[in-house]
Amino acid sequence: MENVSYRSGARRVHRSTRDYLEYLDEKLGFSKGTLYNLCMAAVKSKEVTKGEVTVTYRGLTEGERRLTHGFVQVSKGVFLIEFKIKKAEKMVDRVVQVHLDLLQV
Repeated sequence: MENVSYRSGARRVHRSTRDYLEYLDEKLGFSKGTLYNLCMAAVKSKEVTKGEVTVTYRGLTEGERRLTHGFVQVSKGVFLIEFKIKKAEKMVDRVVQVHLDLLQV
């Protein structure tokens, strides 16, 4: 399943949450995998801050994933990523919510 960036004019397609986190790493000037590692650290401490980026672990959500032979129950960790980005010469606050598969957490 592909997640398309909601930002208007964006052409990049994100194939997974991890790809989207790498896209955000690039936008925020971090090395690849930094936000993912912050999410993993937030599972233990509930909130992690690096520079002007704050990652908060909000708990688990449960749902179903459709497979060819039926449905499978999945649990996902929910994370809020808060950061500032420059837009039209102003610093604007942004909050992004991402879900990572429990197997990744």
